[in-house]
Amino acid sequence: MKKNIRLTILLLLITPICFSQHVEEKKLIIEGEKAFLDKDYQKAKEIYRNGITLYPNNRDFWFNLAATELNLQEDEAASEHFYQAYQLGDSEALAIIKENFPNFRNGSIMSIYDVEEKPKFLYGKKEYSFVVNNNLNPKYVSLLVTRFKWSDIISKYKGNISVQFQINKFNNLDVRILRVSGNQEEAEKIKKEMLSILKDLVVYVSAKHNGENVDLWEKWIQTFDFFMGPPKEWK
Repeated sequence: MKKNIRLTILLLLITPICFSQHVEEKKLIIEGEKAFLDKDYQKAKEIYRNGITLYPNNRDFWFNLAATELNLQEDEAASEHFYQAYQLGDSEALAIIKENFPNFRNGSIMSIYDVEEKPKFLYGKKEYSFVVNNNLNPKYVSLLVTRFKWSDIISKYKGNISVQFQINKFNNLDVRILRVSGNQEEAEKIKKEMLSILKDLVVYVSAKHNGENVDLWEKWIQTFDFFMGPPKEWK
Protein backbone atom coordinates (compact mmCIF):
# COMPACT_ATOMS: atom_id res chain seq x y z
CA MET A 1 0.00 0.00 0.00
CA LYS A 2 0.99 3.65 0.05
CA LYS A 3 2.96 3.31 3.32
CA ASN A 4 5.17 0.57 1.88
CA ILE A 5 5.69 2.62 -1.27
CA ARG A 6 7.07 5.45 0.82
CA LEU A 7 9.53 3.13 2.58
CA THR A 8 10.71 1.77 -0.76
CA ILE A 9 11.30 5.29 -2.04
CA LEU A 10 13.22 6.10 1.14
CA LEU A 11 15.73 3.43 0.18
CA LEU A 12 15.94 4.81 -3.34
CA LEU A 13 16.67 8.28 -2.03
CA ILE A 14 20.30 7.63 -1.18
CA THR A 15 21.92 8.00 -4.59
CA PRO A 16 25.64 8.15 -5.45
CA ILE A 17 27.01 11.68 -5.77
CA CYS A 18 29.00 12.20 -8.97
CA PHE A 19 32.47 13.58 -8.44
CA SER A 20 31.80 16.07 -11.23
CA GLN A 21 29.04 17.76 -9.27
CA HIS A 22 29.72 21.21 -7.97
CA VAL A 23 30.80 21.36 -4.31
CA GLU A 24 27.64 23.26 -3.36
CA GLU A 25 25.48 20.66 -5.07
CA LYS A 26 27.14 17.90 -3.03
CA LYS A 27 26.66 19.87 0.16
CA LEU A 28 22.95 20.44 -0.46
CA ILE A 29 22.34 16.79 -1.35
CA ILE A 30 24.08 15.61 1.82
CA GLU A 31 22.15 18.12 3.96
CA GLY A 32 18.88 17.04 2.37
CA GLU A 33 19.58 13.35 2.90
CA LYS A 34 20.42 13.98 6.55
CA ALA A 35 17.16 15.86 7.10
CA PHE A 36 15.25 13.12 5.29
CA LEU A 37 16.79 10.34 7.38
CA ASP A 38 16.02 12.36 10.52
CA LYS A 39 12.39 12.47 9.26
CA ASP A 40 12.52 16.26 9.16
CA TYR A 41 10.69 16.26 5.84
CA GLN A 42 9.82 19.95 5.81
CA LYS A 43 13.49 20.83 6.16
CA ALA A 44 14.47 18.30 3.48
CA LYS A 45 11.82 19.75 1.18
CA GLU A 46 13.18 23.26 1.69
CA ILE A 47 16.74 22.09 0.97
CA TYR A 48 15.78 20.28 -2.22
CA ARG A 49 13.70 23.20 -3.46
CA ASN A 50 16.68 25.44 -2.90
CA GLY A 51 18.83 22.96 -4.84
CA ILE A 52 16.39 23.00 -7.77
CA THR A 53 16.41 26.80 -7.84
CA LEU A 54 20.20 26.83 -8.04
CA TYR A 55 20.68 23.72 -10.20
CA PRO A 56 17.45 23.03 -12.16
CA ASN A 57 19.07 20.36 -14.33
CA ASN A 58 20.19 18.19 -11.42
CA ARG A 59 17.81 15.22 -11.49
CA ASP A 60 18.77 14.08 -7.95
CA PHE A 61 17.20 17.22 -6.47
CA TRP A 62 13.93 16.61 -8.34
CA PHE A 63 13.84 12.92 -7.40
CA ASN A 64 14.63 13.53 -3.74
CA LEU A 65 12.11 16.39 -3.52
CA ALA A 66 9.45 14.02 -4.89
CA ALA A 67 10.40 11.32 -2.36
CA THR A 68 10.17 13.88 0.42
CA GLU A 69 6.75 15.09 -0.76
CA LEU A 70 5.47 11.52 -0.72
CA ASN A 71 6.36 11.32 2.96
CA LEU A 72 4.43 14.57 3.47
CA GLN A 73 1.48 12.99 1.60
CA GLU A 74 1.75 15.61 -1.15
CA ASP A 75 1.18 13.02 -3.84
CA GLU A 76 0.21 15.31 -6.73
CA ALA A 77 3.34 17.43 -6.32
CA ALA A 78 5.44 14.29 -5.87
CA SER A 79 4.19 12.76 -9.14
CA GLU A 80 5.02 15.94 -11.07
CA HIS A 81 8.50 16.15 -9.58
CA PHE A 82 9.20 12.48 -10.30
CA TYR A 83 8.23 13.34 -13.87
CA GLN A 84 10.76 16.19 -13.90
CA ALA A 85 13.42 13.74 -12.70
CA TYR A 86 12.45 11.38 -15.50
CA GLN A 87 12.66 14.16 -18.08
CA LEU A 88 16.23 14.70 -16.90
CA GLY A 89 17.08 11.05 -17.47
CA ASP A 90 16.14 9.19 -14.27
CA SER A 91 14.49 5.95 -15.44
CA GLU A 92 13.72 4.89 -11.87
CA ALA A 93 11.42 7.90 -11.57
CA LEU A 94 9.37 6.66 -14.53
CA ALA A 95 8.98 3.23 -12.94
CA ILE A 96 7.68 4.88 -9.75
CA ILE A 97 5.17 7.01 -11.68
CA LYS A 98 3.80 4.06 -13.64
CA GLU A 99 3.48 1.88 -10.56
CA ASN A 100 2.07 4.43 -8.13
CA PHE A 101 0.35 7.06 -10.28
CA PRO A 102 -1.30 5.11 -13.13
CA ASN A 103 -3.63 8.02 -13.92
CA PHE A 104 -0.83 10.60 -13.99
CA ARG A 105 -2.03 13.74 -15.81
CA ASN A 106 -5.32 11.96 -16.48
CA GLY A 107 -3.59 9.44 -18.73
CA SER A 108 -2.60 12.10 -21.24
CA ILE A 109 0.93 10.67 -21.51
CA MET A 110 1.05 7.37 -23.38
CA SER A 111 3.52 4.86 -24.77
CA ILE A 112 4.25 5.03 -28.48
CA TYR A 113 3.18 1.38 -28.65
CA ASP A 114 -0.34 2.22 -27.45
CA VAL A 115 -1.25 5.28 -29.52
CA GLU A 116 -3.29 5.10 -32.71
CA GLU A 117 -1.01 7.50 -34.61
CA LYS A 118 2.71 7.73 -33.96
CA PRO A 119 4.62 11.06 -34.12
CA LYS A 120 5.55 12.33 -37.58
CA PHE A 121 7.35 15.10 -39.36
CA LEU A 122 6.55 16.93 -42.57
CA TYR A 123 9.23 17.88 -45.05
CA GLY A 124 8.37 19.38 -48.40
CA LYS A 125 5.03 17.88 -49.31
CA LYS A 126 5.73 14.49 -47.75
CA GLU A 127 4.92 12.99 -44.36
CA TYR A 128 7.34 10.68 -42.53
CA SER A 129 7.27 8.69 -39.31
CA PHE A 130 9.51 10.37 -36.73
CA VAL A 131 10.63 7.00 -35.35
CA VAL A 132 11.54 3.80 -37.23
CA ASN A 133 12.30 0.60 -35.31
CA ASN A 134 12.49 2.61 -32.08
CA ASN A 135 15.17 4.92 -33.50
CA LEU A 136 14.96 8.31 -35.14
CA ASN A 137 13.98 8.00 -38.78
CA PRO A 138 17.19 7.95 -40.91
CA LYS A 139 15.55 10.50 -43.21
CA TYR A 140 15.22 12.93 -40.30
CA VAL A 141 18.84 12.32 -39.24
CA SER A 142 19.99 12.85 -42.83
CA LEU A 143 18.21 16.21 -43.02
CA LEU A 144 19.78 17.25 -39.74
CA VAL A 145 23.28 16.22 -40.80
CA THR A 146 22.90 18.18 -44.03
CA ARG A 147 22.03 21.28 -42.05
CA PHE A 148 25.13 20.71 -39.90
CA LYS A 149 27.23 20.97 -43.06
CA TRP A 150 25.68 24.33 -43.87
CA SER A 151 26.41 25.73 -40.41
CA ASP A 152 29.55 27.86 -40.12
CA ILE A 153 29.72 26.97 -36.43
CA ILE A 154 29.03 23.21 -36.42
CA SER A 155 30.90 22.47 -39.65
CA LYS A 156 34.13 23.54 -37.92
CA TYR A 157 33.45 21.63 -34.70
CA LYS A 158 35.57 18.61 -33.66
CA GLY A 159 33.90 16.54 -30.98
CA ASN A 160 30.56 14.84 -30.30
CA ILE A 161 27.05 15.93 -29.41
CA SER A 162 24.36 13.81 -27.71
CA VAL A 163 20.80 15.03 -28.16
CA GLN A 164 17.50 13.81 -26.68
CA PHE A 165 14.35 14.15 -28.82
CA GLN A 166 10.61 14.12 -28.08
CA ILE A 167 7.58 15.56 -29.87
CA ASN A 168 5.00 16.94 -27.45
CA LYS A 169 1.23 17.16 -27.79
CA PHE A 170 1.50 20.76 -29.00
CA ASN A 171 3.28 19.64 -32.21
CA ASN A 172 6.58 21.01 -30.94
CA LEU A 173 9.95 19.34 -30.59
CA ASP A 174 11.15 18.97 -27.00
CA VAL A 175 14.89 18.64 -27.22
CA ARG A 176 17.64 18.43 -24.61
CA ILE A 177 21.30 18.59 -25.52
CA LEU A 178 22.75 16.08 -23.10
CA ARG A 179 26.42 16.49 -23.87
CA VAL A 180 28.74 18.59 -26.00
CA SER A 181 32.43 17.75 -25.76
CA GLY A 182 34.98 20.55 -25.69
CA ASN A 183 35.39 23.65 -23.55
CA GLN A 184 32.35 25.34 -22.03
CA GLU A 185 32.49 28.43 -24.24
CA GLU A 186 32.51 26.32 -27.38
CA ALA A 187 29.78 24.03 -25.98
CA GLU A 188 27.40 26.94 -25.42
CA LYS A 189 27.85 28.14 -29.01
CA ILE A 190 27.20 24.62 -30.32
CA LYS A 191 24.06 24.23 -28.18
CA LYS A 192 22.64 27.54 -29.36
CA GLU A 193 23.31 26.69 -33.01
CA MET A 194 21.87 23.19 -32.63
CA LEU A 195 18.63 24.49 -31.10
CA SER A 196 18.31 27.06 -33.90
CA ILE A 197 18.69 24.35 -36.55
CA LEU A 198 16.22 21.98 -34.92
CA LYS A 199 13.55 24.64 -34.48
CA ASP A 200 12.79 25.07 -38.18
CA LEU A 201 14.25 21.88 -39.67
CA VAL A 202 10.82 20.29 -40.36
CA VAL A 203 7.20 20.51 -39.24
CA TYR A 204 6.59 18.27 -36.22
CA VAL A 205 3.33 16.37 -35.69
CA SER A 206 2.42 14.87 -32.33
CA ALA A 207 1.19 11.36 -31.61
CA LYS A 208 -2.59 10.95 -31.48
CA HIS A 209 -5.04 8.71 -29.66
CA ASN A 210 -8.81 8.81 -30.03
CA GLY A 211 -8.35 11.85 -32.23
CA GLU A 212 -6.51 13.81 -29.51
CA ASN A 213 -2.86 14.89 -29.43
CA VAL A 214 -0.93 13.15 -26.64
CA ASP A 215 2.49 13.31 -25.04
CA LEU A 216 4.71 10.22 -25.07
CA TRP A 217 6.78 8.60 -22.35
CA GLU A 218 9.49 7.61 -24.80
CA LYS A 219 12.53 9.74 -25.63
CA TRP A 220 15.11 9.10 -28.32
CA ILE A 221 18.81 9.89 -28.05
CA GLN A 222 21.12 10.43 -31.02
CA THR A 223 24.86 11.03 -30.80
CA PHE A 224 26.69 12.85 -33.59
CA ASP A 225 30.46 12.46 -33.92
CA PHE A 226 32.43 15.26 -35.54
CA PHE A 227 36.01 14.14 -34.90
CA MET A 228 36.60 13.76 -38.63
CA GLY A 229 34.43 16.73 -39.57
CA PRO A 230 30.61 16.68 -40.02
CA PRO A 231 29.08 13.18 -40.27
CA LYS A 232 28.38 11.86 -43.72
CA GLU A 233 24.80 11.99 -44.90
CA TRP A 234 22.76 8.86 -44.26
CA LYS A 235 22.08 6.89 -47.44
